[in-house]
Parts: sequence; structure tokens; C-alpha cells
Amino acid sequence: MGLILQIIIFILTIISLLALYLVYKFYVKPKILMGFYEKQGVKNLCFYPFIGKYSFVSRDIMLKGDGFYSIKDFLAQNPGCKYSMTNLAEFVCIQLYDPDIIKEFYNCKHIVKHKFGVEIFQEFMNGIVFAEGEEHTRKRKIISQAFHYQLLQSMISPLSEIYDEFIDKVKDKKVDDCISMFQDISGESVLRLFFSKSFKDYKYRNKTMTETLSDLINCAGQMAKSTEYAFLGKGALRFGKLSTLQKTTKDIKKIFKEVITNRIDSTNLDDLKHKQRKDMIDYLIENQGIDKIESENKITIETIIEEFITFYVAGLDTTGHTLGMAMYYLSVYPECTKKLSEEIKATIKSQADLTSENIKNMKYLQAFVNEVLRHYTIADQLFMRTATQDIQLGNLKIKKGTVLNVGNLENHFDPKYFKDPHQFNPQRWLDGSLDKLPPYIFNPFSAGKNNCIGQHFAQINIKIGLIKFIQSFDFEIDPNYKLILTFQFLIEPVQPIALTFKSKKL
Repeated sequence: MGLILQIIIFILTIISLLALYLVYKFYVKPKILMGFYEKQGVKNLCFYPFIGKYSFVSRDIMLKGDGFYSIKDFLAQNPGCKYSMTNLAEFVCIQLYDPDIIKEFYNCKHIVKHKFGVEIFQEFMNGIVFAEGEEHTRKRKIISQAFHYQLLQSMISPLSEIYDEFIDKVKDKKVDDCISMFQDISGESVLRLFFSKSFKDYKYRNKTMTETLSDLINCAGQMAKSTEYAFLGKGALRFGKLSTLQKTTKDIKKIFKEVITNRIDSTNLDDLKHKQRKDMIDYLIENQGIDKIESENKITIETIIEEFITFYVAGLDTTGHTLGMAMYYLSVYPECTKKLSEEIKATIKSQADLTSENIKNMKYLQAFVNEVLRHYTIADQLFMRTATQDIQLGNLKIKKGTVLNVGNLENHFDPKYFKDPHQFNPQRWLDGSLDKLPPYIFNPFSAGKNNCIGQHFAQINIKIGLIKFIQSFDFEIDPNYKLILTFQFLIEPVQPIALTFKSKKL
């Protein structure tokens, strides 16, 4: 009996110590650090054990029909606020709003991407988006040699062909999930950006490459926001989903390596110089030289694969979601559709008119895209970043280990810059009211040395998609549909956006 009692006491002691550790890690420690920042005047946006500001989401959905209403309205309720803080897991997170401080943030070499969540995605993609310092500079220099104006020019025709293929599929049909459809288009766009061809004939476990890559993204997203990962870290996933993700990643990288190797082996540099339609790999081979592809100081096949997967994921996030939401706005704001249609008719009279110069000169199209990116901000923040040592931004002293980020969502709805911010109004980008908008307030593709290298491709992809779909269809949405936004891995509709694409009457 005495032994049993000792065992029980031992178990209870372990449980008590574990409970005390968790209370300290997720409550006491962040509370103490938040007290340090409160003394400096940092506004406490919210403290809620473990989930911080995301505790607003369920309440805001019920009260406002928008899971992020409180965050969007924060600067309206706190005008002139330079920064706020909340908690997430055991971390204290500071959101920055002041453009001068944001500039310092982007330029500070002692602020790097936080491993929380990122380390999961690095299991299957480790491209330029995750690189820091000299490695980031090296990769960006190599990629920018291939990712230039000529490549974007050469992609207009393939992008147009991709949209034509999907337009034929959905003609006079109802699409149950608009964002998902445009994610498929975006995935196909990135495949052809790198490889010039579709991968429809390549299968992995009876799934296409686009389906397999999308499954990897979803799997990583689920793990990154899982309770076991937040409490116990990546090790808790080692023998479950993470193992499956690693196995799948290894297999599909092998497929892509074979494709790239065959391309390199069959490429003649003299023929390549005269090739009319080049893709990313063509330009990399042309700039690096076939014999240098595997050089240590140049670029390896593995690096090309990593960058392809990174571009693929980024395309699904930005282009897929932005185009899906753009279709929603077109369906509920017919005056926007009318103005866009008129501009398209006046500018794009034939396929030959679909040039980068003409697209660039379409002012209302740019204003509409800007307003979609502002009003529907696909992520409430960028990748979390952390201070690697004690630093100072403006007058704010930052402790080592503090998580920092730019409050994009709050800034995009700040009435100081955007009049009636909750109103969807593309005209605001044309009426002169934003001519003096400070830098770093509207940066949907990030800013500074870590800005998105693929932003011009994303923009032209989005614009071609809008042009082709507006030329082809009238959009119908269920009149009873109500857009409610929540947090999944990104900001997404609770219910998928279903649209009917009615062929335009000639």
C-alpha cells in the first residue's frame, strides 16, 4: 500500500510540476515581458492565454460577421497608435504601425524570421523566402538574373492560354469554390513559369503534381497551427504527419530533379539563344551555363526545385486567393465590373493587344487590384520575425526573443489614410486622396530587402486573369450568400464562394 501511495504522489508531483511549467511558460513569462512594454507605452491589444488576438475571431464572427473586425478597427479606435502587442503561445508579439518604425524594422539585420511555424514549411520548401543575410542576397541575385522583364513578357502568352483552358471548363457552369479554382490556375501558372509545360501526365499516388503539392501545403498548415506543435514543438509530429510530409517531399523532388536533369542534358546553348519562348529554367541555364548549374557558388538542381516549390506555394496564397476574392467583389459591385469592362474593351481589342505595356497603362485595373489587396488582406501579418539581440526601434526598446511584425491589416483599415476603410472603393486609388500615402503603409508584397521577388509576376498573372474572365463572363452569386471571414492558415471565407460563370452575349 505504501509503494502504491508513493507512486501516486510521484505521478501527482510530476503533473503538478508540468502544470506549473506550462502556467509559467504560457502565462507568467509573457505577462512579465508585456509589463516591460506597457511601461514604454505599448498598447495591449489583447492577452488571452495561448491564442492572443485570435481570441477575437469567434466573437467577431458572431457580432460583426467578420472574424477580423476588431483588428481592422483597432487604429480607428486608437488613432495615432505606433505599436501594439498581444501574445501567441509563449511569445510576446509586437505589431508595428508607424511607417518610420516599419522602415527601421525592415532594415534591421538583428531581426530574422521566427522558427515557429516556419520550420514546418521548411521541411518541403526552403527557398529564398526563408533565407536570411548573405544566403538571401546570393539566392536573390541568382534568381533575379532569370526573373526579369523578358521572362514576364514571355509569360503573357502562356498565362493567357492557361486561362483560356480553364474558361472553357467553367463556361456556363457553377463553380462551388472560386478560390480553389484560381489556386489550381495559379499552380499551373507557376509550373509553366519554370517548366513551360503542364505536368498533367505526371502522377504521384494517382494524383497530379498540383494536387500533390496542394496536399503538402495543407498538411504543413494543419501541423503549424496544431495544439501538439504549439505545446511540444516539431518533435511531437516526428512520427506522424511530419514523417509522411517528408516522404512525399522526397519523392516529388526526385520527379522534378529527373525532369530538370533531362532538360539540362538535352539543352544546346546555341539553340537556347534563339528560342522564342523561354521559361525560368531556360534563363537559369543561359545565365549560369550548363557546366555551372551544379557549381557550389552558383545554383544546384536542388535549389531550383526549392525555389519552384516556394513560388508555387506563394502563388497559391497570393494569386489564388486574390483572384478568387476579386471575382466575389466583381459579383457584388457591378459598377466595378462595368468600369473594368469598358477599360478592357478600349485597350484590349485583340489578343495582340494583351501586352505588358497595355496592361500597365490600365489605371482602373490597377486601382481595382490594389483595392482587393487592401480590403481583403490575405494574411493579417507577414512571417513572424524575432529579435536576435536587444535592439531599439524608434524610442521602443526591444528585448531579445520578442516577436515583431508589421500590422498590415490594421494599417490597411486606418481611417487616417483610407477614408471609409470598410468600404470597397477602387476609386480611392485614382482620386488623389492617396497620392501622399507614406511608404510602408500599403505593402501587400512586403518591402525592403525581403520584398517578394515574384510580385511582378503575381500582379501580371492577376491582371491577365481578370481581363480574360471579364471578357468571357458575367458573374452570378447566390443573393443570399454572406461573406464571413475567419482564420484558417490565411484569412479565408467561412463558406466557399460559389459563382456561376455566364457566357457574355456577343
